[in-house]
Amino acid sequence: MCSICGIVVKDDEDSSIREMLREHLINVMRILKHRGPDSSGAMFDDEVIYFKDFKDVLNSNLRRSSRVGLGHNRLAIVGNASQPIPNEDESVWVICNGEIYNYYELMGDLEDRHNFSSDTDSEVIVHCYEEGILQELDGEYAYCIYDREENKLLLARDTFGVKPLFYIDTERYFAFASERKGLWYLLRSIDNLSFKEIYNYPVASLDPNSQLIYNLDENRFHIVKNIQKIRMDYFNQYKNGDAVSDYELCKREVEKALWNGVIKRVRGLDKVGIIFSGGVDSTLVAKMASEYCKVTLYTSGLEGSEDLEYGERIAEDLGLKLRMKVIDREEYEEYLLKVAYAIDEIDLMKLSVGVPIYVASEMARRDGIKVVLSGQGADELFAGYKRYQRILLTRGEEELKKILYRDVMNIHRVNLERDDHCTMANSVELRVPFLDKSLVEVALSLPLRYKINERERKIILRDIARKYIPEYVAYRPKKAAQYGSGSEKMIYTLGRSYGYSKRRIDIFLRDVLLKKMEEVYREKSLCV
Repeated sequence: MCSICGIVVKDDEDSSIREMLREHLINVMRILKHRGPDSSGAMFDDEVIYFKDFKDVLNSNLRRSSRVGLGHNRLAIVGNASQPIPNEDESVWVICNGEIYNYYELMGDLEDRHNFSSDTDSEVIVHCYEEGILQELDGEYAYCIYDREENKLLLARDTFGVKPLFYIDTERYFAFASERKGLWYLLRSIDNLSFKEIYNYPVASLDPNSQLIYNLDENRFHIVKNIQKIRMDYFNQYKNGDAVSDYELCKREVEKALWNGVIKRVRGLDKVGIIFSGGVDSTLVAKMASEYCKVTLYTSGLEGSEDLEYGERIAEDLGLKLRMKVIDREEYEEYLLKVAYAIDEIDLMKLSVGVPIYVASEMARRDGIKVVLSGQGADELFAGYKRYQRILLTRGEEELKKILYRDVMNIHRVNLERDDHCTMANSVELRVPFLDKSLVEVALSLPLRYKINERERKIILRDIARKYIPEYVAYRPKKAAQYGSGSEKMIYTLGRSYGYSKRRIDIFLRDVLLKKMEEVYREKSLCV
């Protein structure tokens, strides 16, 4: 996992930005360095540099005029190559944040027509672009391709938006980055906006399963959506669709797809962490992953919280290592500010869920673990939330099917960007087996009755889970992370300590937390 960023100066006569572009890009890279601490690389027009220490770059001549700048910070997991990575004649370059899980297979298909100069998965993107087969990439990624002959940039994001990508398009420049804060720096430094103006600036998030193609000659871009098609008729390959009436067959297909999703994400790894709540989703992922590598469970919460209690019991019953942290009030306030800075937001739900994720990934980093898995996505795929039952009862099956599909396709806005920012703040990569494309297609093709009824939720998934984990976990009622960890309750407690009632918690977040967040932002951005 890594960070990517880039700046394009629109007007050839705008010498002020062109002369400062190198310095601006390096500073954005420094702000995003937590996402890739192992090495860095930058491209300024035709010049490419690789380095480990920003001091080496800052001591060089950064005042040379440039129009296009691309930056990459690397968290080393697969291979040893630094980015940007070129094709054979250096006419096409790529920077990527993420993992391509089928790169072995793609390399095998491409190596008779292309020479691979590195052992990293990201290089395959360049050659897939040349062959016109980018839609065959299977992974969790956001990347930028620079085609020097066509004079264009191509930005793309994975099918469900596991990896983030933000951009701004101003009158003077176009820029993109893995986190909003990198673009906020540009808005402050180039446009002289205040923090309030920056925080409310309409930074765009590239939709998942999309490509943004920027024409450098015309300084215009267009977006192509639905790069990969999502099948909703998976079971039509069996008996002309009659298989959907065979529950056991459907169960086997879900189980097989989940195994494949887990195996892809631990291939080549000796150890992984699990963002662990003690629920059926994260426990099932942990048990499956433990068949292929060493697994450590990471959970956190307030004293006496349900997630901590379940975590200890499950770890003992499954024979898995558990690392647990009990968060006290003073620590919680510190973590709340760290999460607000990490996610660039002060949304109550995102903050309360973000704290236990942040703490878990912090523990993983201290243990030398670079990759963690989570059960994110299972509730949307298999109807795990209580509100889905209410929709089923009041609005019917067809409406619920539409809502489940919508929630899966919008999970990046609600959950994935938050989770990515919280883990990557600690230089830890998050992988999400439930959002493997094959599993999503199987799950979305299931009859609704296999997922939910008036009394039960996640029916088929719990049925699969009891084969691998204790029944008390497989059938543990859904407890959202903000409640199971006690995190949301602590935010209300903090609010009261500052004189804000529960009803005024949003005002507390705006008046107190956002102000502290501004101070941290100023401190960190002034350090670059």
